[in-house]
Amino acid sequence: MNVADPIAAVTDADPYPYYRHLAATRPFHRDAALGLWVAASADTVAEVLAHPDCRVRPTAQPVPPALAGTPAGDLFGRLVRMTDGAPHAALKTVVLRAMAGIDLPAARLRVRALAAHLPRVEADDAHEANRWMFTLPVLCVADLLGLPLERDEAGHVSTRVAGFVATFAAAMSPLARPADVEAGAVAAQWLTRWAGENAAPGGLLAAMAQAAGEADIDPATLLANAIGLMIQACEATAGLVGNTLVRLGRTGEMGEMGDVGDVEQLVADVARTDPPVQNTRRFLAADATLCGESLKTGDAVLVLLAAASHDPAARADPADRPWTFGTGRHGCPGDALARLLAAVTVESLLQRDVNPRRLLRGLRYRPSVNARIPLFTPSHY
Repeated sequence: MNVADPIAAVTDADPYPYYRHLAATRPFHRDAALGLWVAASADTVAEVLAHPDCRVRPTAQPVPPALAGTPAGDLFGRLVRMTDGAPHAALKTVVLRAMAGIDLPAARLRVRALAAHLPRVEADDAHEANRWMFTLPVLCVADLLGLPLERDEAGHVSTRVAGFVATFAAAMSPLARPADVEAGAVAAQWLTRWAGENAAPGGLLAAMAQAAGEADIDPATLLANAIGLMIQACEATAGLVGNTLVRLGRTGEMGEMGDVGDVEQLVADVARTDPPVQNTRRFLAADATLCGESLKTGDAVLVLLAAASHDPAARADPADRPWTFGTGRHGCPGDALARLLAAVTVESLLQRDVNPRRLLRGLRYRPSVNARIPLFTPSHY
């Protein structure tokens, strides 16, 4: 248990003994080195996420300074998961209704059909796993939104839109370099124009636009949040796919996968035990007593979702919503769809003879302060 701190834990080979220790012994504490309060137990995580003065962004900094004044910053500032207050509530209602209206069995068939047009292109399993986990979920969300996907003469689906989404997502990271931010601004412009000009009448985006109009939500904000759904599919769902592949490689459970229902059950378990989103942050908008401590306006709390999942004192119930999807007003509205997308992506990779055991030979984790996303190094490197 040689983890340096709760942020380093995100990409550690096995952070879970450390998380369990924190949840049991230091459920809510101040980390002087990080300059953050840390919520680690299920009870303290729930209290922080439910507190009305705990906001997703600092009051004086609605957009990260690196993105401010750029098209990427404009898109970021409109995302429902990055805002609070009345505008957030109205927009969240629109998104929740749209997600609840998705016919998941029908969506599963659409995802499988789309996967059939994304052929294996590399002999190395690592290349294929990396490509699929960052592309298929994004393409599927775009398809559900009613946005057009380019195809070549053979009917194979282009992954271009997934590339733009990944580029923008990289610009949002606190670890982004100036070149990443510049590329993210270009991606934000392309995605906004593409989504604004190409939504099909019968798609999810069209339905969301109608509901947003009735709620007096401006079209630019609605478009930003359609793109936001694809960003979530790119990163969090990619992590769920990758962590499921890691589990299969370590346990050999792939030989016991009878049907997609088995894969979906495995994905649900991975979301709890090796979650893609390991932590989130909250910022105090006012002085408050939180988890028995006095916090000041502007204080930041690192909320360890992964530690809450492993809290030894918490009631373990497989039917509970995995902590990685959050809870309360900022809980992820697309958790059921994310699990479905991850399961079909894993299923499709297994059908194309990608061997999870081979992937472990080059396993590492993408540098991140909050997301546990495996990257697989090709075996010949």
